[in-house]
Amino acid sequence: MYNKKIEIHWFTLVLLFISFNNFAANWLMLQGTEKPKAKQHKFWGFIQPAYTYDTSDELSGLTGSFAANNGRRTAKNSVAPWFDDDSKVHVRRARFGVRGRFTHKPTGSFASKINYFTLFETATNLLTYDPFGDRARTVALDHISMTFNHIKGARVRVGLFKTPGPEESFNAIHTLNYIEFTDFIAREQLERFVSGASRPAGSPLSPALGTPTNTAYGFNGVRDWGVQVFDSFKTGNWDLSYAAMLGRGEGIHETSDSDGNEDLYLYLSAEYNLPGGRGPYKHGIKYYAWSQNGKREFATDPGGTAYDRSRYGFGIAALGKFFGSSHKQRFGVELMFADGMLFLSPAGGVAQGSLNSGNLQYAAEEGNKSRGLTLDYGFYFNKKWDVGIRYARHDLLYEQAQNVNPGNERIFKEWTFAITHRFTPKKRLSLNYTLRDIEAPTAYTASGGFAGAAPAVVTSNVNSIVNTTDDRIALQFTWIF
Repeated sequence: MYNKKIEIHWFTLVLLFISFNNFAANWLMLQGTEKPKAKQHKFWGFIQPAYTYDTSDELSGLTGSFAANNGRRTAKNSVAPWFDDDSKVHVRRARFGVRGRFTHKPTGSFASKINYFTLFETATNLLTYDPFGDRARTVALDHISMTFNHIKGARVRVGLFKTPGPEESFNAIHTLNYIEFTDFIAREQLERFVSGASRPAGSPLSPALGTPTNTAYGFNGVRDWGVQVFDSFKTGNWDLSYAAMLGRGEGIHETSDSDGNEDLYLYLSAEYNLPGGRGPYKHGIKYYAWSQNGKREFATDPGGTAYDRSRYGFGIAALGKFFGSSHKQRFGVELMFADGMLFLSPAGGVAQGSLNSGNLQYAAEEGNKSRGLTLDYGFYFNKKWDVGIRYARHDLLYEQAQNVNPGNERIFKEWTFAITHRFTPKKRLSLNYTLRDIEAPTAYTASGGFAGAAPAVVTSNVNSIVNTTDDRIALQFTWIF
């Protein structure tokens, strides 16, 4: 039984410095700038066809009002963005774009110091779908930005681009070592925007969140429209970087900001360069920290309450030949924290389900806290084959605001085993097997009450729901062009 009084705070593991999450690359510079001798205009992109199979069970044995969802699958145990099946052959991503400089000549001119980055999505995923809804667009914007490199030490990037943040989400998506995001990233960083939401189960004293809905109207894809000041400085073997960005904090495909609140993104990194590698696969050891702060409102809330949304974290990423080995290895650790505007799940766990129509649930108030831990190790046998193992834990609502029922706490644990074969530097096949476990460690209490159900009955049904989660298998081919 989970016991908070004797809990060893796993986040202190960072003190062991077992390091690392992905490559030690400088994503600020790789994605925001062009090399002086790079092509003036470069067409590029990638495609990722995949097969996903989830071994989890369908819901069964639910009682009372929960029984309406018997025979269904939870969103967690379904394939996105449809959330209606346990397996699917699909194209996860199909993106193309153009990047480069407006001109190379005359060298040193104003225009020669401006570079641009564009990328568009055409596959069926959460960029082209409204989350938990239907396909909303045939082609979706992924990136469209310009970088002005005129001020030494303060480059300026404007437009739509990735927000500086966790290493897992800040990575170029086509270089990721694993096929699917960890639960913390998928739940608390890939933000879904709603006009109104359900409060956490058994929490009627929590503030009203407007008119609940079972779909989201917007998605951020860890991107935002805004302005970013950033740069990187070399001193000896060290590469020091910073970024400060002001963004809208709104769904990236919305033409206006619904609440007028801005988000502030901050990022710092210090990378010790090691011999070998280049670009996204450069060898080094990188220390980094980030924070994201803003406010969110629900458009249908007549009170217009603004809820604070805070995300922050730090970690280490390393890639190179360590411990006297002739083989390349990678290591990583990252700690992430969230406070306010926590996304829980559709009601009953089922997207557009029968129980409460699958309305989306948020723990919106400040004081509702979540934390995530990711550990990663990779070993490269040669240029063709490599393996990886990743442990991820997400403690959702480990602390609750006063009016939120403690029974909504969840613990997500994942072990992912990966093997990758690289046919060429731009073509690879990856196989992932993920062991998954979800716990609901705290019983629901009677505070606030339930509509026609005793807290013990709700606790029993919730345990039945989380216990359906089992392992997941994914196979993905990546072709970069």
